[in-house]
Amino acid sequence: MKINSDYTERRQHERASMQTIVIGMLNSGESITTGSITDISLGGVKFTYHEHIMEPKDSPIQSIDLMAGIHNLVDIPCKSAWDVTVETESDSKLTYLRQCGIQFGKLTPNQIFLLRSFINHRTSLGINGITSDDHITYS
Repeated sequence: MKINSDYTERRQHERASMQTIVIGMLNSGESITTGSITDISLGGVKFTYHEHIMEPKDSPIQSIDLMAGIHNLVDIPCKSAWDVTVETESDSKLTYLRQCGIQFGKLTPNQIFLLRSFINHRTSLGINGITSDDHITYS
């Protein structure tokens, strides 16, 4: 397989697959979009949703809530990094699945601690995947 030499990895943090169902709620002003979280890192999440319930051009995303059993993170500042249509094998035109990358904004020390704990308890990285040596930088 030929690797594209123009490609550069831009992620600062390793992504981990979710091992349990995690629901995400994107908050943008008065509207809320609900979907599922596919993977997560200290930098953001991959969010899957139905196209008919989100119109990102009309109201920008302000925060995300992550819910998984007793582990819930609320009001995490974020923004949309990318958004694409998911190709499905169904010919149904009733609804279209979309995925978007959600990049976390500036987090408080408490939010960072809670996010690390959330990742440790809900992903394939587990307890050993994220250490105190990981650093979060903000732009």
